[in-house]
Amino acid sequence: MSLNQPTFLFYDYETFGIHTSLDKPAQFACIRTNINFDIIENPKCFYCFFSNDYLPDPHAILMTGITPQYTEKHGTNEYNFSKKIFNIFKQPKTCIIGYNNIHFDDEITRNIFYRNFFDPYEWSWKNGNSRWDILHLLRACYALRPEGIKWPKNDLDLPSFKLSDFTEINNITHAHAHDAMSDVYATIAIAKLIKNKQPKLFAFFFKMRKKSALYKLIDLNKSKPIVYVSNNFGAIRHNVSCILPIIWHKNKNILIAIDLFRDIEKLIFLCTQISFEDDFIKSLFNLGILLLHFNRCPTLAPIQCIRKEDISRLDFNFLLYYKKIRLLRKNKHIFENIKVMLSKEKEIVSSSNVDLKIYDAFFCMHDKKIINTIQKTSPSMLKNRTYHFYDYRLKKLLFRYRARNFYETLNKKEKKVWLKYCLNVLKPTILKEYVRKIENLLKEYSYDNKKIILLNSILFYVFHKYKKLFYENFNLS
Repeated sequence: MSLNQPTFLFYDYETFGIHTSLDKPAQFACIRTNINFDIIENPKCFYCFFSNDYLPDPHAILMTGITPQYTEKHGTNEYNFSKKIFNIFKQPKTCIIGYNNIHFDDEITRNIFYRNFFDPYEWSWKNGNSRWDILHLLRACYALRPEGIKWPKNDLDLPSFKLSDFTEINNITHAHAHDAMSDVYATIAIAKLIKNKQPKLFAFFFKMRKKSALYKLIDLNKSKPIVYVSNNFGAIRHNVSCILPIIWHKNKNILIAIDLFRDIEKLIFLCTQISFEDDFIKSLFNLGILLLHFNRCPTLAPIQCIRKEDISRLDFNFLLYYKKIRLLRKNKHIFENIKVMLSKEKEIVSSSNVDLKIYDAFFCMHDKKIINTIQKTSPSMLKNRTYHFYDYRLKKLLFRYRARNFYETLNKKEKKVWLKYCLNVLKPTILKEYVRKIENLLKEYSYDNKKIILLNSILFYVFHKYKKLFYENFNLS
């Protein structure tokens, strides 16, 4: 296929934990298709082992079955892992898709690129690229056009959007849940199903994945309400509401809106004053203030998409909503107050851990040029180079990048610094608590031989790692 043709790239990670900045990837899988979901390249799947400054979450290993030993045998370091993914993602006109990828997998991608000196953002927009989330589409389909698809329920008799639940009730092949490749095939099948059953909805939200299309939907001067599909509203409300956009945040990627389902009079009364207290800001959100992040593909649609037959099912009351809109227009002075208060909300003390600082700022052009130079420099030569960064994060990142991926290239002094840091991560108090957690899991799953084997393999791995680091540090002293 010509590189000029647009393609979908479906992908998924399995990880050693759920924290997108601190936890590490275990497995990556992807499949490239054409716009009709025909597979046009061989599926790709590879593994990543983690560095010595990390302890995996036992719950994650129990879920995926991927042990540290397996990734060390079959995988590569995080730099090589990231490089493979970066080269796949950068193909022009690629729409990168997953299942809950906007809030999880894409964040993993950004963080591994950040840690390994690849651009964390360009993959999702440069050269005609974009991103989309099939979970967002599935929620929109359930809320707005549910016909023709079977919808699973959970124990509370509410709709379940768990991948394995949806595939089971719709007879979609999903042999190994929490295996990245199996999840990718399942996600492709769901996209096909929605496109076949609700082609207009599919086409509309595919167009709306781009910020340029979202901007056209917004008219603040005319106080036009719109439909917003989000899990923030909860399954009991079909994950959907009628909202009123009111003002742009100081971050121009964020639109401030109000949930018209909520008590507007209370909100107006509250917003006649300005406060930056945490409890006050929290109460704004509890009373219906919403932040729509346009760079996260929010699922927005015009109010006209609500059919007559949808109104009672969704419990929409348009007469009441327009009454609330008129009340808000009479009190437009509060909009600026809301903007001021929310603009202050995120100004908090940042962590000292450089791994958590991806969103502190964008790197300047000077530093980007150095980053490109580092990418082209042999790891063994980095110790002989001196770089003058403007951004203080990069010096720390560079040392961790070298230590995590190319430990053998460190000099003796650098190795001592790194081993001291690793042994602090694995210090006795932390190890004791970690072992206690695993022992509790061994008791909980005493009936499950497979889980017992996995948990014992984690214990063996961690003790072996600590012993190795301890003796290496001793020999360097």
